[in-house]
Amino acid sequence: MNENDLREALRATMTATRTPPPMASAAAVAAGRRAVHRRAWTGAGATAAVVAAVLVAGPLIAGGHGDTRSGGPVQAGGPPQPMPSAPATVTGTPPGAGAETKPSWPLDGDGQPQEDATARSGERYERGRQLLDELLAVVPKGYTKPEGTARDGIPLRDHQAAVEDHDSWGYLASAAVADGTGTGRLLAEVHTLGNGLPTDPCKLAAEFWGLGGDCHVVRVGAARVGVASASDADERINQWAAYRHPDGIVVYVAQSRTATNAEPGLAPLKKLPLSATDLAKLAVDRRFHLN
Repeated sequence: MNENDLREALRATMTATRTPPPMASAAAVAAGRRAVHRRAWTGAGATAAVVAAVLVAGPLIAGGHGDTRSGGPVQAGGPPQPMPSAPATVTGTPPGAGAETKPSWPLDGDGQPQEDATARSGERYERGRQLLDELLAVVPKGYTKPEGTARDGIPLRDHQAAVEDHDSWGYLASAAVADGTGTGRLLAEVHTLGNGLPTDPCKLAAEFWGLGGDCHVVRVGAARVGVASASDADERINQWAAYRHPDGIVVYVAQSRTATNAEPGLAPLKKLPLSATDLAKLAVDRRFHLN
């Protein structure tokens, strides 16, 4: 197992730190797919965490450029297991008939099937890039937008697009922001039609990275937005807003005082860049309404 395998195993574990409650198999698959598609940007932490991630993740399926994804079923009541990365169809002989089944991925920008759930070129990849551009455009005045990578190798700016289900895609973008005294980050995550996420604002907010959080509803015009804050013990994300558009597209906008949890060389922000109302307004903003 190489360094990228270890890092991806840890990321998959960090995005699912809480044991999920029992749920119907279809809902479990959808939730798990969203979890493993995220680049948690929480870093490759202590050796014990890496070992735990490897034990939980088992064999990993490597992608490329660090965009690796892992597979394995969720078992309710036990440690969270990385989920299969949403194959749209399965081809080959049924299990037990002597042939290994293989997922059939959507076509990438080169006209060939994707290597895994993540798009590396083409329209969906460009949607992920667009999400990052839109996120950078809303960085508040007084903050710079650092580029490059942290010492743990995690980019200070990043984006991805990954298929989540037969008709649903997830886009994720992260950008570091600095004010001269510390560095934090802003994130945006979009789930297209058919995502199966809740309609209630606070239930929707609780789904974000499995963080749960303390939620209240903020009104932006006629829109009701769930705005949640993490517990003091969880430093991955401090605050986020969740909005489900009338057509079903879901938008999350989040902020953190830290740029990456594993980077000791970057001092955290003393205060969050955006207010709760600012987050709610951004979640409703049409600039993040991507399909």
